[in-house]
Amino acid sequence: MTSDARLRISLASGEFEVEGSEAFIAQYKDTVRQMLEKLPESMLQSFVSADNSIQTGANVASDDQGTRAEAELPEFGEAIHRLPRGASGTDQILIAGFYVSKRSANSTFSTADANKLLIDQGIKISNPSQSLKNNLAAKRVFKDGKAYKLSREGIEKVSSLLGLPR
Repeated sequence: MTSDARLRISLASGEFEVEGSEAFIAQYKDTVRQMLEKLPESMLQSFVSADNSIQTGANVASDDQGTRAEAELPEFGEAIHRLPRGASGTDQILIAGFYVSKRSANSTFSTADANKLLIDQGIKISNPSQSLKNNLAAKRVFKDGKAYKLSREGIEKVSSLLGLPR
């Protein structure tokens, strides 16, 4: 019986994913490690190290800086209320989508889930679907099946809205 495994590298949503048996993925371990070593040092900050980032059956972990940034991430209620008073529904749904995607195994979110998170905070957006379409047009999110994922631009926008380190 073969065991399925997954190798997933994000580099802030540049994405690279391989699925297959553990033996299939293991045969590419050295090749992937060499590719990672060729990346500029600044891009490698999202990895623990080349040795720890290539694991069968596990997602790639972030480094201490990424862990610190997540530790500094405010709770959703605090984050949404940090936004400027006149923040648009487009910005609000982007923040909500970001928080929903953090809890998702595949880093995706739906319009309904993001909107529910806002409603739980007493924020009603008149047209959540249109707000999300605005983010899609601005390339802050992209479709992943029926769900959405934040793009690099989306993550940068969230960071700037919340005043988080980049």
